[in-house]
Amino acid sequence: MRRLISFRTAAVTLLVLFALAFLFQITVLAGLIPTEMVWGGRLANAQERTVGALVSLTILLLMIGVVLLRMGRLGFGANGELWRRVGQTSMWVIAVLFALNTLGNLLAMDLRETLIFTPVTLVAALLAWRVALGELPASGE
Repeated sequence: MRRLISFRTAAVTLLVLFALAFLFQITVLAGLIPTEMVWGGRLANAQERTVGALVSLTILLLMIGVVLLRMGRLGFGANGELWRRVGQTSMWVIAVLFALNTLGNLLAMDLRETLIFTPVTLVAALLAWRVALGELPASGE
């Protein structure tokens, strides 16, 4: 996987996907996306949709922070090694969550969600996996 896509390309692509997902959640929050098309089609009303969108937006911001941390753009300083470990562990958690979300999308009640978001979350899981792996060693192993 490390040789198929560079760390930087995977990280930047993941940031773009997260930014697009953030914009999508803004449209969900605004009520422009049908309630049945999000959260597996299991939301009952607009209030649940609003809460779900706010939760999603918060999680997306945290994931953007983790990718930036993994890229070395946030949080090093005096506790650099600790932050590197936090970034790597968090990135593995994100990769697993996207893999599980891919399975959830396959089981969504709304066919649009299955068809649109299953490939997106699968790509996000693979990109997160690549970012979790980190840079290639300097020796080019």
